[in-house]
Amino acid sequence: MAVFTERLRLEPVGLANADDLWLVHGDDEVWPWYGNQKPSREQVDRWAGSMGESWRMHGVGKWIAYDQVSGEVVGRGGLGRTPVDDDWGRIYEFLPAEPWVGVAHEVRGPSVVHANWLELGWALRHEFWGRGYAAEIGRAGLAYAFDVLGMQAVVSCTDLPNVRSRAVMERIGMRYAGELWNEEFEGKLGNPPLTVCVLLRTHWVRSSATPAV
Repeated sequence: MAVFTERLRLEPVGLANADDLWLVHGDDEVWPWYGNQKPSREQVDRWAGSMGESWRMHGVGKWIAYDQVSGEVVGRGGLGRTPVDDDWGRIYEFLPAEPWVGVAHEVRGPSVVHANWLELGWALRHEFWGRGYAAEIGRAGLAYAFDVLGMQAVVSCTDLPNVRSRAVMERIGMRYAGELWNEEFEGKLGNPPLTVCVLLRTHWVRSSATPAV
């Protein structure tokens, strides 16, 4: 089911959206934030299939953002259930020490994921940068997480040098929680730490900076 914001139509990603997902992740200003080389079209097709599977199995996933008037592909964004594994387990230090944090989703396939908190992100085609679309997608994601799915928290991460993305996180009401170092690659490949921002359900309810869409 599509979600509508002031300017955008947000459609759940699946295989049918692979061409549009490629427009985003094949953008030369976008892909360097996601890997050391430009993804192949086949790889993006696999991502589209995986995102569609997330919607089918876990009831949430990423959207493709279309301009409501022109129909142009603006970007990709939205929510994802994070795997219950050691990597995402390191996010626990930024969340409350409460039982809900470690609870796994009842559907255990294709992977075991967290039930009560989600990851939020966005990626825009370069021509649409600086026009407020990332914040529009982010607010829609928060509203969907808290008002539709009843989540307890939403987490968003970005590379420390990505100051534009962090600014969006703070603009939509998320709160800086700290930095997470990738110890495996630190000092080897020069990977920067991740900036982590969090919004708890209790703060969403009180926040006037992040109205439901």
